[in-house]
Amino acid sequence: EDLELATREADGLLATFNALLRIARIETDAKTEGFDLVNLSAVLDDVVELYEPLAEEKNQSIIITENKQSYVFGDQHLLFQAIANLLDNAVKYTPVDGEIRAFLKLDNQNVTIGISDSGPGIPENLRDKVLQRFYRLDSSRNQVGNGLGLSMVAAVCKLHSTQLCLTDAHPGLTISFTLPLSPMALGAKTETDNRTPVTP
Repeated sequence: EDLELATREADGLLATFNALLRIARIETDAKTEGFDLVNLSAVLDDVVELYEPLAEEKNQSIIITENKQSYVFGDQHLLFQAIANLLDNAVKYTPVDGEIRAFLKLDNQNVTIGISDSGPGIPENLRDKVLQRFYRLDSSRNQVGNGLGLSMVAAVCKLHSTQLCLTDAHPGLTISFTLPLSPMALGAKTETDNRTPVTP
């Protein structure tokens, strides 16, 4: 039992270290060599497909309320990870039998992608704090995690010259960010582009 406990603690420390390393690389490199034309609607579909089995374990439903075909200029792997972190949190904090909504909305020359849960939400006066490294709400202390998920999403958003927006979902929380549509999208394919599958 002691060995199993030590192994779990070591795994947790390793996960925390790797998360910190990824955030540091994003923040310190601040490079856009990995940027390319990204089919954001396809990325959202892939993330939802990945997390549906986890949601089903809690009898939760993940509903894509809107997903407009949208192309942006960015880092596909980092955008995938950012959306995955948001959906991971939604599954984690939404109660059993709850509903999670994912959306991708077009507005003029921009696209907003977001995840809404039906959990306890976050008080408005604490929404800036949850983006800080290691900060965790008292109500989430019993949840598995290291308090770095939203920090990583915030770092990815900063690299893409945008920021996270946290709003009430009545009930729950909606977290979203907005990116400009790529001018290159006019010449982009409307299919899935034979893209290479992305893994988190």
